[in-house]
Amino acid sequence: AKTLFPDAALDLYPNFDMVFDALKKTNGVALVPLENSLHGSVDEVLDLILETDTHVWRTDEISVRQAIGALDRTKVKRVASHSQALSQCREYLRKEFLTAERFPTSSTVMAIDLALKDPSIAAIGSPQTMKERGLPILAEDIQSRTSNTTRFAVVAKEDPFPGSPKTQMSVVLHLKKDDRPGLLHAMLTPFKVYDVNITRIENRPTGERLGDYLFFLDFFGNRESPRVQKVLDEIREYADIRFLGEW
Repeated sequence: AKTLFPDAALDLYPNFDMVFDALKKTNGVALVPLENSLHGSVDEVLDLILETDTHVWRTDEISVRQAIGALDRTKVKRVASHSQALSQCREYLRKEFLTAERFPTSSTVMAIDLALKDPSIAAIGSPQTMKERGLPILAEDIQSRTSNTTRFAVVAKEDPFPGSPKTQMSVVLHLKKDDRPGLLHAMLTPFKVYDVNITRIENRPTGERLGDYLFFLDFFGNRESPRVQKVLDEIREYADIRFLGEW
């Protein structure tokens, strides 16, 4: 965040709900994790982007280093962190803290703050954040794989990078009610016809009923591209389209 916005005031929040609540009330921007190379998408963030009508305006892949910290290792009975961070460090926890309860929190920052108040809690999170907040570090680089990478997104109501080239975009598709064999294939065919390369596709339940899904698609192009416009025009026959972002 400091690299992208060196002159901006930086606020840290203990959970994603507070991050997006702040976005609704201000003209600020947020840096949030979208997906991890080990454990996939951060579903809560995807849901909040849709609920708050914010958009993705940039993505960056960052190598993630996890550390574990505590006031007193001998008193640790619980290990706290965001569920993704706990999963990323499963092998280390199995070896070093097998009997400790794993305690999911809304964010790694919240876990670190809890560990600062309670010696029975160890926290997993950024070693830099632990140093800044004064939590003693027990071990660093405890993630299960050195290739652990997280894709972060700059999210805001309006584009904080106006005029910058846009080479990729993201949409959410909801298939229309006339369910029939081959509907998903028909929806994706225009991407092949107009030579638009899909880089990511996944589905998430709408929460309305079983079997009803949203499809998240990232692909090369932008809203000004004639080929992308043709793809989206043809898809509208099969699905409702919601713009998620472009960068």
